[in-house]
Amino acid sequence: MKQAISVLAALALAQGIIGEKDQQKPNIIFIMSDDQDRQLGSLDYMPVLQKELVAKGVEFENHFGTVSNCCPSRASFLRGQAAHSTNITHVRPPGGNYDKWRIAKEDLNYLPHWIKKAGYQAEYIGKFMNGYSQVNYHIPPKGWDHVDALLEPYINDYNNVVMSQNGERPVQYRGFHSTDVVRIKALDRLDRLIDAGESYFLAIMPYAPHVGGQNPPTPQARHADMFTDIHAPRFANWNPPDEIQQGKSVFLKDMVRMDSEKEAAADALFRGRIQSLQGIDEIIEDVLAKLEDKGGLENTYIIFTSDNGYHIGAHRLPGGKALPYIQDTNLPLVVRGPGMPQGVKSKVASAHLDFAPTFLDIMGLPQTEWPELLDGRSLLADWADPVPMANVEIGSAKEIINIEFWGDKIIEVPQWDRVPLTNNSYKTLRIVSEESSWMYVTWCTNEIELYNTTADPWEINNLARKTITMPHQNLINRLNALLMVTKSCTKSVCRDPWSALQPPSAVKRIASLTDAMAPDYDDFYANIPKVHFERCMMYQDEANEMPFYPEGAELDLGKAYRADTDNWVSSQPGNATVEGNSVPAGSVEQRHASLDDLMRDVHVLTDEETLVSVPQV
Repeated sequence: MKQAISVLAALALAQGIIGEKDQQKPNIIFIMSDDQDRQLGSLDYMPVLQKELVAKGVEFENHFGTVSNCCPSRASFLRGQAAHSTNITHVRPPGGNYDKWRIAKEDLNYLPHWIKKAGYQAEYIGKFMNGYSQVNYHIPPKGWDHVDALLEPYINDYNNVVMSQNGERPVQYRGFHSTDVVRIKALDRLDRLIDAGESYFLAIMPYAPHVGGQNPPTPQARHADMFTDIHAPRFANWNPPDEIQQGKSVFLKDMVRMDSEKEAAADALFRGRIQSLQGIDEIIEDVLAKLEDKGGLENTYIIFTSDNGYHIGAHRLPGGKALPYIQDTNLPLVVRGPGMPQGVKSKVASAHLDFAPTFLDIMGLPQTEWPELLDGRSLLADWADPVPMANVEIGSAKEIINIEFWGDKIIEVPQWDRVPLTNNSYKTLRIVSEESSWMYVTWCTNEIELYNTTADPWEINNLARKTITMPHQNLINRLNALLMVTKSCTKSVCRDPWSALQPPSAVKRIASLTDAMAPDYDDFYANIPKVHFERCMMYQDEANEMPFYPEGAELDLGKAYRADTDNWVSSQPGNATVEGNSVPAGSVEQRHASLDDLMRDVHVLTDEETLVSVPQV
């Protein structure tokens, strides 16, 4: 009873209906790093995050990205939808980018519009979406009360920072490092928001620890000599031998083992990432200090996550993302906020598409006013009660995670030829529960893989190769059925895929994989159509991915909530035309630089420096 009361109290606090601050709803500060792993242990190298968020909040160990790639993951976060619903499926044409997002008119109905409907100020600092650049900056992301975004093609160069504020002409911030610029600007906006005394949502989106082009990320100068003796962890999937690698699919089964040079490059990449994360830890430190100083900490949710994960050395790949495996898809998520317990690690499963409804729940917007397009569910009750005593509740999809991908994959180390690996489209299903956990994937070549992730956490023993045992075949039939639904679903069906998979002979509602495994249902699940691709393509194509389930689901796929983008044309940012810092920025002296310091030496880009676009069909 005591636990139930505490949960109700936390929910009431979140909705601003009890306590001293009931005239002001909780604020939300959302910090998203770029390409940060969870499985490689990067959080262990962030002492402030550990001390102030992990120890004073909840770390969710089973949070996943909807797509393991920047632009589609951010679109899913911003719309609360699966990637097959947004149709933003890659970081560049033909799959997607900022131009496709606009052409689809998805920017007319997404997170900031809903935040403002709830009565909040909505602000955004840092990376927005791939393709927002020096040539389309004048069409800023819609809905935000204030948006100050990093621009391509400069975004890859940590020492050449160019941003546009509210669609104004791009400005270069000379002598500063990208992460410091985002920190300084975010702290200035936080000052203003706190002083205004209104409820707010502030997104802080640094570029670290993303690679700088094909090179490791460039840390601030004050961090460049840290962690010089560390190496990437050698888990069971690190550069595996032939007997393991040959259980993989597509290009992976033919990958050559990394030699010593590739392994050294992987270690250098790991060190650069850890060094670059120190600047994000400083962002967390300064945000918390300002909230503490101004009295807003107890009424603010601080959420830390990343857009997608990252692998180093796994499956013979020295660096990159975009694969269905655990290192690419399992993401950091740490939350500290009103009424939440402290120092808790939670197994509750969630995905990026769940953030938008969670924020609306926190903000107290009645569900009758939520956008109907949402595929995700609110996590607020799980945040308040992150270690529930009961099993997965009836009718929920908390054990089911769907991850998709369309297009190619790049290996992100300089010693490797930058040749896209094109047969990298897939549909993935994860079952994440205390009873059992599985990963099942169908590739665009129609090869399948199955892993018992309880016994095989690094996903090296493919149970769907060679002779498949009858118990595993029965399991595959259930997982394929779930994957058919989750790759086809929208709205309530995404939140409860079992609703579409009820055998006529069932004597009770099927609500979990355990329920579905009863032998009486073998024939029903065996007769569900198989997930299938005609061929490997670079973008989502309904005809290529038939069939869908239930029959007719292909008529939905979120199309009612976005405009047609057939034959869309993307702008191209061209080359960087202004030079970056001659000396690496981010010195000790700049650790606490102010906005005034930042603005002392800026360059406003000229017409000639911005109009360098070549349209691409």
